[in-house]
Amino acid sequence: MSLKKLSGETLIYGLSSILGRLLNFVLVTPFITRVLTEEEFGEIGNLMFWTAFLIALVVFRMDTAVFRFASRGDFDPEAVFRQSQRLVWLAIGVLIGPLLLFSDRIAGWLDAPAATTYVRLVLIMVAFDALSAVPLARLRLQQRAWFFVTVNLSNVVLNVLLIYGLLFYLPVYLTPWFEPTFRVGYYLLAMAVAAGLRYVMLVVDGLLRAEPASEAVPLDQVPDGADERGAPPLGQLFSYSLPLTVVSVAGIANALVGPTVLIGYDEAAAGYFTAALRMAVFLNLFVTAYQYAAEPFFFRQSGSDLATADRTIYADAMRAYGLVGTLASAGILLGLPWLQHFIGADVRPGLVVLPVLLAANLLFGVYSNLSIAYKLTDQTFLGGGIALVGSVFAVGGPLLFTARYGIWAPAVGMLTCFAVMCVLAYLVSRRYFLVTYPFARMLLYFLVAGAACVAGTYSEHILWRLALLLFTILAFGFIERKWLLRTFRGGAAGAVQSRK
Repeated sequence: MSLKKLSGETLIYGLSSILGRLLNFVLVTPFITRVLTEEEFGEIGNLMFWTAFLIALVVFRMDTAVFRFASRGDFDPEAVFRQSQRLVWLAIGVLIGPLLLFSDRIAGWLDAPAATTYVRLVLIMVAFDALSAVPLARLRLQQRAWFFVTVNLSNVVLNVLLIYGLLFYLPVYLTPWFEPTFRVGYYLLAMAVAAGLRYVMLVVDGLLRAEPASEAVPLDQVPDGADERGAPPLGQLFSYSLPLTVVSVAGIANALVGPTVLIGYDEAAAGYFTAALRMAVFLNLFVTAYQYAAEPFFFRQSGSDLATADRTIYADAMRAYGLVGTLASAGILLGLPWLQHFIGADVRPGLVVLPVLLAANLLFGVYSNLSIAYKLTDQTFLGGGIALVGSVFAVGGPLLFTARYGIWAPAVGMLTCFAVMCVLAYLVSRRYFLVTYPFARMLLYFLVAGAACVAGTYSEHILWRLALLLFTILAFGFIERKWLLRTFRGGAAGAVQSRK
């Protein structure tokens, strides 16, 4: 029954991710690319990189810290939420405050001396996004997936409405109030206001559902260093989350190094590679939805005693991820003759590396499953080390081989990065939290799906490719028929027997 619950939550989080991305892709992207000049669009892209970077620093992975310290019963959950949010506020004061004071100098450093207001809007947006991270983590831990979806979709809808209002309605119907040189500012203002609304919704929800302050925890039950309310000390939260922050920052750098290096050699190649990355977003939606549901689920399943935790659920979750992720990758490749129309014809040559990028994203999901070992056992410094080792390949591949191999260098570098990270995370799992993962089964999925995709290259006829996709689905169903029946119909007892 537990794995069935994970599947249901993944579907709900997937609805949030897919609808949000779809609204932006269909309603915002075509509009923005026509309203803004190439220079303005490039300026937004530059600012969005720093937005993601700052959010990773300010949030300080307090979302994962919430799952760790609020799920085992040794700390009071509400006290964990408050303590984690205090650390976010502290990070905002230390990082965002000074940046706001020196925003004019930052704008000049970014080669945008007239964009001081843009920098301030980005910093305000970062603050609201960071403040929303812990409340959103609380919703995930409390399994309030539908309210999580409501909050995030409200953010997307308001963002879309404001963008159209400020960049379409305002210049057409309220021309005297419109400043043509501030189009980037209007776009950033829309995002900042939408982020603010999301935070307000979360604050109101927290106030409405607030419980009376908990009684002091008996002294003999208070962990070392905790306060009288049972909250973990800031130092313990800091030491747990710092390596995870390194992982987040390294991930952002890894994703951007390929296009950045390619621009130095061939701008057209950079466009090809970026287009291939955008096509891989179809799999990213599934991986993101799975991560939203899986991380709090894994912490809840661990209980207060890791030694007695039922580890079959972690193996079954990996099995389910491999099954659906491989099938999704095969569906993307078999449907490529039609899905490729989501991008311009001039950048479609880059799709030649799409299979490599899909494999890399699939391995990233495998790594996310394996990484639970160092998160559950508080060995997060190993996660930071794994991320840094992986970055050597993600960064080194493009730097060393782009001149010779073009867009293949960053694609293979990304794949190698996640493959190495998977191996290292598995070694950590064997040492600290041993789980018998079904890698042989997953290899079989890959071989079946790979054979279908290779067969698909012989014809682009829709019936042929649909038949191959149906074959893949039926083959997976036949391979895992007993396990699927036990897991999703047999309840908890069946889940245990499924490993036999």
